[in-house]
Amino acid sequence: MKDLDEKHSERNELLAKHLAEALTPHLPVINAITHQIGQWLVEVQSKIAPILEKIVQVDWQAVKERIDNMPARSRDAMIRASERGWFFNWDNSFTDVWDLVDNLQDAESDEVDEILKTHYANDMDWYADELTKKFPDRAQAINAAVNAHKSKTAEGYFLSIPVFLAQADGILSEITGIPSAMDKVRNGAEIKGSAWAQDKIGDNQETRDLLYQLLNLHTMDILKSKSVREKESLASGKVFDALNRHQVLHGEVSNYGTELNSLKAFSFLIFTGMHIPCILDSPSILDTEPHT
Repeated sequence: MKDLDEKHSERNELLAKHLAEALTPHLPVINAITHQIGQWLVEVQSKIAPILEKIVQVDWQAVKERIDNMPARSRDAMIRASERGWFFNWDNSFTDVWDLVDNLQDAESDEVDEILKTHYANDMDWYADELTKKFPDRAQAINAAVNAHKSKTAEGYFLSIPVFLAQADGILSEITGIPSAMDKVRNGAEIKGSAWAQDKIGDNQETRDLLYQLLNLHTMDILKSKSVREKESLASGKVFDALNRHQVLHGEVSNYGTELNSLKAFSFLIFTGMHIPCILDSPSILDTEPHT
């Protein structure tokens, strides 16, 4: 009698024979597919190899340091923007924010206007859509102001600017829960909204960097008081002509209707309605105890 191993061997040989017979008619197709797979692997390898080579050459430690330094670099970008009456935000894609930070840091003072004008003009619809999703009750007013701006006329800018400023005012009060959050604290220079944010974030330096403009809002042209404006004008010998919330909303000026001012007011609205909540809602600030 055949032992068990011999039986298994015969069975395997028979199975192999049947399998070969079954596959023989399909060998041309199988060979073609195998050839195609081989070509695909060669093509993929040729395309991936340069990428892998570049990845290996990247200084990942330097990349990590740049990412870690982003809050501080963002603060520096905000300072550059503030000097020209603009507001900066982190609510676009990381690549866009990264590029914007780099561009602002490297820009000459007179180049800042063009950089931020282009940024907000190009992304206005996206920003407006995101903002109205967050504040649907304000959608009609915001969309009306955006449409007025997009008319690209002085008349449109005269209408868009007060609405952008008023909505920013209301949103800050809504976020903080403080009525008239852009009014000054009693016997102080800073505004109520800034004081509220300071108490909330405490000594968290990363968050302070990212909210630099909120914490220093009273020093910016848009919220400078009448006494500060007059003092600076006297010292410089120049008439104060920057966009100022009080002057616009209280009718002190009537020459503010320009595209640049409208986009600056829009940047203020986006900073207030999107950037501030984004940073305050970040888990990182929960690790810091607020001041008492």
